[in-house]
Amino acid sequence: MIFLTVPTAGQRPQTLEELIQASGLPRDQVILISTSPNAGLPKSCVVVNDHGPINIQRWWTVGIEEAVARGATAVAVSNDDVALDSETLTLLYTQMQATGATIAAPARDNKRRGLHRGRLVPYSPVMWGSLWMMNPHHGLLPDTRYQWWYGDNDLDIRARKQHAGVVSVDVVFEHRNAGESTGESVELQELARQDRELFEDQYGQLIWMTDRWNAIRHYFSNLSLSFSTSSTKTE
Repeated sequence: MIFLTVPTAGQRPQTLEELIQASGLPRDQVILISTSPNAGLPKSCVVVNDHGPINIQRWWTVGIEEAVARGATAVAVSNDDVALDSETLTLLYTQMQATGATIAAPARDNKRRGLHRGRLVPYSPVMWGSLWMMNPHHGLLPDTRYQWWYGDNDLDIRARKQHAGVVSVDVVFEHRNAGESTGESVELQELARQDRELFEDQYGQLIWMTDRWNAIRHYFSNLSLSFSTSSTKTE
């Protein structure tokens, strides 16, 4: 049984309502994490209040655990400004089940479709933080040390390295206001800075290895281009 959980302060009522309707889920399978005491939220959904300090990882975890308590076998996690269609969650669920992946996510343009597991170097994320689905019975949960950014990268790495991977799926998906809240808030920018420091401390070796891999690839790419140009001139 698929559940959807969405942390929201109630500031985007139209896009939130559109998201809920497009999901195709019964409203008792939609769990809204109210992050503000003044949030006016859609009716008939399950509402859980969490008005503590800003921590999107905690909000995700609260929603996931509430969904599991209500019988969820899969939990989709979304921002309140995401657009999808009636097949998006079904396709994510189908591919997650078919591959046995821990997480399913909309495909990125620069990533192959299918299961990503094991290899991390050179690292770039497969999943998006704004929409993803997980099998909550694989033992993976967000790390609440991350407060705003980089927690999705941490989940992506742990799912691929320690669990059953991330499956990349072609689905209808749009994050309408990507980066907007952070760009307008000094407080969120400071949380993002702290999260970046934690991520660099936790995954410093992976970052270093990725930088080295990219530098070597760049060197040989330039060498090949130089050789090709030189050969053309001598012909």
